[in-house]
Amino acid sequence: MTDVEQRYLAWRHDADRMHLLEALGTAATPDGVPVAAARERERLSRDALSRSLAASGPPKSPSDSLAFRVMRQVWDAEGSAHDTAGGNAGCPAVRAGLATTTPAALERFSAETMACFERAAGQIVVDGDTLNRLTILGLLSQVEERDRRQRLFLALGPIWRSINGDNRPDSPFRAMRQAYAAAWGDSLSPIERKAPAFGVTTAAFEEWLEGALTRYRRLLPDTLVEPWDWYYLTGEASRRLSPRLPDLASLARVNAAYFASIGASPAELNIRYDLEARPGKYPVAYTSFGGRHPVEPWVFTSYLGGGLDNLAELLHETGHAIHIAGIRTRPALLDWPDNDTYTEALADVPALELYEPQWQQRFLAGSVPLATGLRAKYSAIAFDMTWSLFELRVYRNPATDPNQLWSDLAQRYLGIRPHAEWSWWAMRGQLIDAPGYLLNYALGAFIAADIRARLTALNGGFTRDNPALYATLTAALYRQGRSVPAREVLERFLGRPISAEALLADLGRIAP
Repeated sequence: MTDVEQRYLAWRHDADRMHLLEALGTAATPDGVPVAAARERERLSRDALSRSLAASGPPKSPSDSLAFRVMRQVWDAEGSAHDTAGGNAGCPAVRAGLATTTPAALERFSAETMACFERAAGQIVVDGDTLNRLTILGLLSQVEERDRRQRLFLALGPIWRSINGDNRPDSPFRAMRQAYAAAWGDSLSPIERKAPAFGVTTAAFEEWLEGALTRYRRLLPDTLVEPWDWYYLTGEASRRLSPRLPDLASLARVNAAYFASIGASPAELNIRYDLEARPGKYPVAYTSFGGRHPVEPWVFTSYLGGGLDNLAELLHETGHAIHIAGIRTRPALLDWPDNDTYTEALADVPALELYEPQWQQRFLAGSVPLATGLRAKYSAIAFDMTWSLFELRVYRNPATDPNQLWSDLAQRYLGIRPHAEWSWWAMRGQLIDAPGYLLNYALGAFIAADIRARLTALNGGFTRDNPALYATLTAALYRQGRSVPAREVLERFLGRPISAEALLADLGRIAP
């Protein structure tokens, strides 16, 4: 396996560099390789791998069998389909839905919808200011003037219309929902498979979500509030702490200092960042491999400034970056784990320390009361949980009106006055091209709470100087890559299956 595996690593590295060039929108890689040369390098390594895969003999061990299976899966998904033509024929929100429901048509339509979402989310003019989606969502927790909050919120309308139009049966989202349902047929959908991958039935997971959301709802006022006022109601921590993070430089400084304190200095781990917003940039924050020989994690966001909410996202993305920097396994298995839910949970394990007063005092030189910080933490988690119930139910019954379903859920669990005339649930890019991906954040919240409780019992927590913590995380949770199933890694660390108890106990630290 040595030859084919080394060729596989070379191809993945070259493909990573090409993806990096696309994400950066530059004429050369950061180390000076022009686009044409990088493309030719990727072509040569791809052709070499293709020949090597064809000539490879049978695996000689169980480890080789796993490695070959993973290489073949990735090759079938990415390598052999590299010339598949994309499409961006226009914004499907202004025309009819899918003409056909073939996989190729669905993929093209999804790409077109995402392009429309990107344009809508990238530049929004409110009261003469050009903003983006993240900036507006941050401002909703900051702006005292209620009328301006309403204007900011309604300015997001083009974003949700890019996904669901006017909520007619042929809207982009409703057309894609029907197409996905047809593609899945009678088999269990990816959405319904999320919780069972960790030994939890979907019905039990829904009970977890409903139980946590019911407890969260008790923390809110009895009266319903408008959606733009909900962000302000739950945004006290952001209002009080965001002034300590005035710009991108302050975000980067705090982020680097925190991770260095747990032994995961981004600079030492070769983590690179592209944080500033720019026209045409992908609007959803993400982390990826920028190379694998050596590993070079890259974090991409679209920030116009600082603020606590942007810091929360940056800590999460750096959580992903230190994870992939900590993988220690053979080249074929040097990859994200086999489960996205587990991956999202691992990113939150260090990131959620942001909401603890001791952490704030140390890294922000100021803090809010514990209950205020936890309200901010669980407001974000409650939104993800509500989105999860939404996706579970909107795909379970494709005839469901998504606007009405979201209005009912938001009223019941978030205390938000219903507005079934708006598709304001449609503000996440994952809703377009990754049905069920938002469940990763909600189920991941339970897993992250479980891991954090276990780490606290073993190590005493995150806030104090603990430069050995990264080594602990690497040995127990990061190093395996694709070599061990995520569920097995997690249950080995916890000593049992996952449970909802740690999250409910953490939520209980907020006084009712």
